[in-house]
Amino acid sequence: MEAQACDLLKRLVATPTPTGFEYDGMKVLAEALKQAGVKDMEIDIHGNLRASLNKEAPLRVMIEGHCDEIGFIVQHIDDDGFIYVSALGGVTVPTVLSERIIIQGKNGPVNGVFGGRPIHLMSPKERENCAPKELTDIFVDIGATSREDALKLVSLGDCAVVDSGWRPLGNDRVACRGFDNRIGAFIVTEIMKRLVNQKLNVALHMVASVQEETGLIGGYTSAYDINPHIGLCVDVTFASDAQKDDKKSVGDIRLGKGPVVGIGPTYHKGLGALILDEAAKAKMETQIQVRSRGTGTCAYAMRMTRSGAAVAQFSIPLRYMHSPIETLSLSDVEKTIDLMTATILAIPADMNLYPKQP
Repeated sequence: MEAQACDLLKRLVATPTPTGFEYDGMKVLAEALKQAGVKDMEIDIHGNLRASLNKEAPLRVMIEGHCDEIGFIVQHIDDDGFIYVSALGGVTVPTVLSERIIIQGKNGPVNGVFGGRPIHLMSPKERENCAPKELTDIFVDIGATSREDALKLVSLGDCAVVDSGWRPLGNDRVACRGFDNRIGAFIVTEIMKRLVNQKLNVALHMVASVQEETGLIGGYTSAYDINPHIGLCVDVTFASDAQKDDKKSVGDIRLGKGPVVGIGPTYHKGLGALILDEAAKAKMETQIQVRSRGTGTCAYAMRMTRSGAAVAQFSIPLRYMHSPIETLSLSDVEKTIDLMTATILAIPADMNLYPKQP
């Protein structure tokens, strides 16, 4: 990945964007779009970052990646100053025990830790199952001496994320919290930067959406307003190369083997054929993932809004989803940008999305 793009990605994933609190991340992406010369841009009433190119063309294409990550919200502070949090999105509770946490406090970031009970104080039976099952089983320690002391720094309703940043691994792999799905928001931003000076056959609408983790919220609301004919969603999907038994349910999906294209009832067959044809022309490796029903991505939201759009799904293979150490391959990210860009340029202005009529 070229240095400028990698720097943008690092800035984005270093910025906390828990679901419902995405604004700081949207600012990072908006600044990148401005610098690239994208002029038609706004953050809408829900917080979605939206931008467009060639807006007056009749055929509307929406590209979407959600910018929210899983996180926490301050729920309760006890008399001793210990903080209890609720989940924002699908937190895998056992993974956060003894992790560091950053709370977005009233005066700035507040460091804390999820406190764990020492093994010395556990009975043999307790040691067999010491991971917490619910967030109410563990507390956050910010070093406060009382509730009043904690309230000087933290308020009820403040958001938080695990403090787990960018860690390069071997073979262009990187581990970080929140790749789900800041990587998708990054990809659609990079596509707009590439296409800003290109001649397009279609009206291209980019959305970095909010609150996907709590019900595809931004996907639904932005799709309703844009009313796209075609929706191209980019999100992460489950890599099964580490946990091999998962191949039976999600297919053989591997890091470093290229973007994943969704196949199944939700996805438009004509768009799928166009995508795979462009991949073949570029001699680009792709992976196929079969989805037998509607999935929890904004492709479904775009398909089900108003009279519905023809949708396709691009996915980045991801290991350890919804944990502090989500891991992906940067080469898969680059190839997905390449393939989505080629697909958009290949869409004809008069593409017939309807099946053969009787």
